[in-house]
Amino acid sequence: MPVYNYTTFDDPSATIGTFGNSINDTGQIVGHISDAVSSHGFLLSGGTFTTLDDPLATGGTFAEGINDAGQIVGWYGNNSGEHGFLLSGGTYTTLDDPLATTSTRAFGVNNIGQVVGQYSDNNGTHSFFYSGGTYTTIDDPSATQGTFAININASGQIVGGYFDASGAHGFLRTSNGTFITLDDPLATGGTVAEGINDAGQIVGFFQDASGKHGFLLSGGTYTTLDDPLATSGTVANGINDAGQIVGFYQNATGTGIHGFLLTITPNPSPPAGTTALMIMSNPSDGTYEIYNVGGNAILAAFQLGHVGAPWTFGALGTFQAGDSSDMLLRNSSTGAFQAYYISYNNIIGSANVGTVGLDWNFAGTGNFDGASSLSELLLRNAGSGSFELYHVVGGGILSGNAVAPIGNNFTVKGFGNFANSPTTQMMMQDNTHDASAGQLELYTYNPSIGFFSGQNVGVVGDNLNFIGCASLLGNGATQMIMQQNNGTFWLYTYNPSVNALSGIPVGAVGSNFHVVGFGPLGSAGQDECFARAGNGQLRRRRKRELEPDTACRYDAATVDHNTAARLRVVRPCQTRNRNRCKAA
Repeated sequence: MPVYNYTTFDDPSATIGTFGNSINDTGQIVGHISDAVSSHGFLLSGGTFTTLDDPLATGGTFAEGINDAGQIVGWYGNNSGEHGFLLSGGTYTTLDDPLATTSTRAFGVNNIGQVVGQYSDNNGTHSFFYSGGTYTTIDDPSATQGTFAININASGQIVGGYFDASGAHGFLRTSNGTFITLDDPLATGGTVAEGINDAGQIVGFFQDASGKHGFLLSGGTYTTLDDPLATSGTVANGINDAGQIVGFYQNATGTGIHGFLLTITPNPSPPAGTTALMIMSNPSDGTYEIYNVGGNAILAAFQLGHVGAPWTFGALGTFQAGDSSDMLLRNSSTGAFQAYYISYNNIIGSANVGTVGLDWNFAGTGNFDGASSLSELLLRNAGSGSFELYHVVGGGILSGNAVAPIGNNFTVKGFGNFANSPTTQMMMQDNTHDASAGQLELYTYNPSIGFFSGQNVGVVGDNLNFIGCASLLGNGATQMIMQQNNGTFWLYTYNPSVNALSGIPVGAVGSNFHVVGFGPLGSAGQDECFARAGNGQLRRRRKRELEPDTACRYDAATVDHNTAARLRVVRPCQTRNRNRCKAA
């Protein structure tokens, strides 16, 4: 995973806690501390804490936001209520929304001096936007129990939170005034967005059964932030343009509140000798990890991020030019597809690439028409068995068209270049129990007519189970792997000149191992299979050069079986035919 460096900071005047609230691009941090008497704002600059107390305060001062010019906003309390303030050039200026009857709090200020915050009147809590001496009310239209704006960036994007009957939700108000609800997928007790930088990265916190957790929302991906010293919660409050994050954590109930500064550095690039990338997921919490594999060993492993329960793994492919491999997930409730763009061990972006009805199931990806360097998506109708081909280009599913009315008596077995052709082909098998049982058909897409055409390529007995498709011979063509009931593997190769498959036995493994993926695990140019035992041990198996009845086996690594429940292997290749870069 990216390297997370947490640094604790404590104001020496604090006796109860230090709260980090905001950080600017020069690294100056503001927040507040609590002592036995009251609360005081602070500025942390160059390692030195400076106490900030509004001269009108009798009930505490809270420094909430700072811009690159060093202007600070916050709020203070006195006998007349709560009031916002702007500290600029050493002078405190009170900020009171004219609609406020009991309270005004200023929370965020951007580099052009625009301020956001909240005020209260007889009808509840509202957000305000202050610019050029004018206050403008901004309320999230979904709010029924109050809106509070917390931060604003240079583009005028505003983040904060609102309440409705179901609880707390974060929001992003775009520069054109559109409100977007933000709910961390792991939240069960609410989400609040606290900070945003000029790149649009958002930080905040969410609540679940175990307490509060910080989050970073970047490129459409939520990443949980928990200070390793925290025992009772972490809250992320601010982020600058360098991606540095400030907040606070608690390590004892009711006491022990400390500020933190988090610096995140990206995952390193794959080390030398990497020939394959393996994506692993933990279905219990939606965490995804990437493993760099080469020379029969796992060379490095990093966390990519996590997604919520409605999103399930769909496929690996190339949905954005230049990436080493992209991951496609699907929302099991709506049918929406989300692409996560992966390059050099990091998710560099995410985009919704369209929604397709839930009666259409994912079948596979590949370069079926030969016209694009990006992967195409093949879906199949659950009722009729017919197929539709979708082109995923430029962050959106541009089109889908019917390509094959194949009945449900045939099931998809795999995809590859069985005929050593420049396009992806689909292998299917008859699943009936009549005279045609076990019949295999190879389907090739014909762009000129926009349809798949199939041909019978052989029959296998029902004592053989399909395992996968991969380029195990290293000749550029795809072979099909099947396993006999006694554990013996069979390698089937398609011969275009006679339009038939021929198979040879290539070894066996014990019943405690099952195949989880294929890829060039030992060296580039030739796929091997990864098998996994019940104890999490991974083994790499390679087909020797055309030698029947033999297979090589090497112990590669052991991975915790709880955190590596699903694997997909991809090859970091640059070939146009991207279907070779993913597991069958």
